[in-house]
Amino acid sequence: MTLQAPPTLLQLGVQSLVRNEALTISTLQNLPMVLFPPLFKEADTQRRKKIIKVLVADWPYPCLPAGFLMNNPNLEIYQAMLDGVDTWLRRRFRPRGQKLRVVDLRKVCHDFWEVWTGRKRVEPSAESLPERQGVKGLSRPTLRRRHLKMVTELELPQDDQQARLLQWAEKRSGSLQLCCVKLKIGTLPFHRVRGVLKILQPEFIRELELNTVCNLATLAHFVPYISKMSHLHKVMVIRIFRGRITAATEDKWVTKILSVFSKLSCLQHLSLDDVYFVNDHMKLLLRCLKTPLESLSISLCQFSQSDLDSFAQWTHSQLKHLYLRGVILSDLDFLPLKFFLESVACTLKTLKLKDCRMKDPDLRVLLPALSQCSQLTSINFYDNDFSSDVLKELIHHTSNLSHLTKELYPAPKEVYNPLGYINVEEFSQYCAELKNTIVTERQFTSIRFGSSACYDCGKRYIFELETTLCDC
Repeated sequence: MTLQAPPTLLQLGVQSLVRNEALTISTLQNLPMVLFPPLFKEADTQRRKKIIKVLVADWPYPCLPAGFLMNNPNLEIYQAMLDGVDTWLRRRFRPRGQKLRVVDLRKVCHDFWEVWTGRKRVEPSAESLPERQGVKGLSRPTLRRRHLKMVTELELPQDDQQARLLQWAEKRSGSLQLCCVKLKIGTLPFHRVRGVLKILQPEFIRELELNTVCNLATLAHFVPYISKMSHLHKVMVIRIFRGRITAATEDKWVTKILSVFSKLSCLQHLSLDDVYFVNDHMKLLLRCLKTPLESLSISLCQFSQSDLDSFAQWTHSQLKHLYLRGVILSDLDFLPLKFFLESVACTLKTLKLKDCRMKDPDLRVLLPALSQCSQLTSINFYDNDFSSDVLKELIHHTSNLSHLTKELYPAPKEVYNPLGYINVEEFSQYCAELKNTIVTERQFTSIRFGSSACYDCGKRYIFELETTLCDC
């Protein structure tokens, strides 16, 4: 039986203060600053709206991490927090010489005292992003007062709290800045998304995920808005289909969409998942990238030879992470990919070439380049068609990669019968031999051999230290 530790004197005192709501509110100005954070958490626990409101209005620290302090806020508590911000905005006299600059609505854990006392910035730092130079129709005194930032993350369609926040912030756009640092857009009519984008200030958005399951025409409507997101660090585009358009219109829109990347000077991470127009357009995409990427992920598409050739021509890359998953590379010349891996050999840390329909000759082309990637920590070649012999060659060429901590290899093609099913005994035998080959070459941290997904249950046979079968 586990005994729960008794509450501390501080906890008991805070609980008592929150229960005595009227007394706490009347004496708030005389309470030590150190009590504000635990009082906020306890007021949220006890659902004390009035205390939440006055604590926010009198918050004595530079940052109020409201998202973290609220364990499970309902709409009433959330509105009380917004009402407290309203009170703060209306005040001309600030008690205690208030230093509040940021209300952080994200549910992230801060190092409390470092953040609250201003010794550590909120990350991603809203303070580091540019102030808007002016707002039409606002007087200079109004602009001087506009220094409170509310940092948040939004996911569309929005929940009730986010809808309340957007409506509230839209009416107060002259006195605060709503800093959405991470924006996820799901399946939603574009006119509704556009209404939200008009409220947000695009220069504060650092991460953008478009998972709209839309056609090319709809995606093109986003371009004017994305082009203004000048501080984007990460972009993820998921599931774009062609729609009913002519070839000429398609080329025009694809060019318009890809050209937006030339305006994103802070972009570091790009992910394209099930985006059909990647095929035959990699050269244009890579040419539009004006700064070195840290990671590039492309999934569920087909590459042409010109797409693969464009990697060899991507001269300014300092890539750390390359993920190609479900990218069909069969019957292509792999020399350009070899040259590209050689060009990033000093920076590349993770490499995933998964389910790319690679065969023995394709991997043999890449082996000399792989042996030069001295910083690799993780490799994944699952779901490719390799023999036991070429896997042994791969193991040999990676023997000098001392930073490898995670290795995922496909089961050799010899373990499958003519119908594509696994022979369990041969699977265990071949994988054990391959593991022993690694043991003789070098030490390893984590290594797995995985079969293709089972036709019946969808899971893999896995060989690590021993064989793990699927659920069938």
